[in-house]
Amino acid sequence: MTDRQTITVNRPLANTFGWLHVNGTRVEAPESTRALPLTLAAGEERTVLTEGADASLEISAELAEGAVLRLIQVRRSGGPAQEINHVRVRCADRARFEWYRIVLGGASTLDDCSVTLEGRESAFEAEIAYRLGGEERLDMNCEAIHLGRRTRSEILASGVLREKAFKLLRGTIDLRTGCAGAVGNEMEDVLLVDDTVRNQSVPVILCSEEDVEGNHGATIGRLDESLVFYLASRGMSPEEIDRMMAQAKMDAVLRKIPDAAIREALLEETRA
Repeated sequence: MTDRQTITVNRPLANTFGWLHVNGTRVEAPESTRALPLTLAAGEERTVLTEGADASLEISAELAEGAVLRLIQVRRSGGPAQEINHVRVRCADRARFEWYRIVLGGASTLDDCSVTLEGRESAFEAEIAYRLGGEERLDMNCEAIHLGRRTRSEILASGVLREKAFKLLRGTIDLRTGCAGAVGNEMEDVLLVDDTVRNQSVPVILCSEEDVEGNHGATIGRLDESLVFYLASRGMSPEEIDRMMAQAKMDAVLRKIPDAAIREALLEETRA
């Protein structure tokens, strides 16, 4: 019996310093992969929810003119030890892709989302929320490739790390020749509860077009001491404060999910 081969996942569009160890991750190849192809006609709107126990999932989507796809993906601690998630989307004129990625735990989660904005005024919005503890790991690559004129992208992530959790987020906005008037934004907000966590945030903007706008930023650290003091003076314990702030970060993303039934179910689950 031979060992399963290894593969490289989450390879970014542009490599950075090798010593950072962020130019892709070697993992054991999955035994099988479930493919989920999606094709949306012009003007069609669709919401797709995946909550699976799939160890490896590949989603490919083609969005025709004016189509809107909302993809909601939830990862839980009770799923497979390693989950590999590939998302590939191409958007025609005025098409829109919304990606809601909720990671509530899991030993090892590897996400790779790449969106190509081919059509004029097409758009991509990523809303990412994660909550990790123990020795859980999240390794993520998210990229927006701007080709069409006046395209827009937003990559927004918010999360909480506890104990010995590890998170790596590579976010790339690629503004290519011909995408005049395009705008790309990336922002991450990370709460580090314990000194033993490991966090890597790697925002990248690539640009070969002049008339464009690209912005990125990150807020990473512990809770503000004055806020902790104020809440403690109102009778809250350190554990209650951490729990409340962590829930606030999850709520900020979950409340943006357009489907009311899915939104309320996830809000109830995270608060339980």
